Amino acid sequence: MRGHERIIALRKSGIKPALVFINDYPCRTDWFEHHDHATVCTHGDVIQLLDLRYLVGLRVSISASSEIRAKALFDQVRLAGAQTVAAAHIRDELPPHRQTGWCEIWHNEVAHA
Repeated sequence: MRGHERIIALRKSGIKPALVFINDYPCRTDWFEHHDHATVCTHGDVIQLLDLRYLVGLRVSISASSEIRAKALFDQVRLAGAQTVAAAHIRDELPPHRQTGWCEIWHNEVAHA
């Protein structure tokens, strides 16, 4: 997992990103240096072993090039305590950010810190 270190540092200083993007394909994670959206790359990671506690109470958008991995990330991020989770399977052969039809959105009604 790459790109999460700055989110953890922000959380420790009392700042919550408005939205965190988790991309399960190769992507840039130097978002902080470029004043971009908080972006984490999980490409190649074992999803079930990721420590996602830094996502407690946050809104998370997940994009993955595999439906299986998109669903696994969705489940893990939800279990980690995110406030809202939206996930989609993005196919490489389609234009950027175009999903296949599988997507899921979940919102936690229980307030988190």
